[in-house]
Amino acid sequence: MADYLYMIFKSMTHVLSAERTARKSGIFCRMVPIPRNISTDCGMCISVKTEDGPAFLDAMKDRGLEPDRVEEHEGSGPKSRCYYS
Repeated sequence: MADYLYMIFKSMTHVLSAERTARKSGIFCRMVPIPRNISTDCGMCISVKTEDGPAFLDAMKDRGLEPDRVEEHEGSGPKSRCYYS
């Protein structure tokens, strides 16, 4: 199982809103650069621990901020497997 999930949004505005929403919901997250192996228009994404992923997605759904993609990562390396789009 992966250590982290990278939540990828359409725009930087959505990333900032998602980070604010997650923190208000008590979910620890970080805004991080999107790994190079992931192609997107926005250069930042939200990183959450895998065990916090369902709570994060629920909080985003309540606000209409669902991510475009979720990338699964082990450690901090570039390998990933997309399982949500």
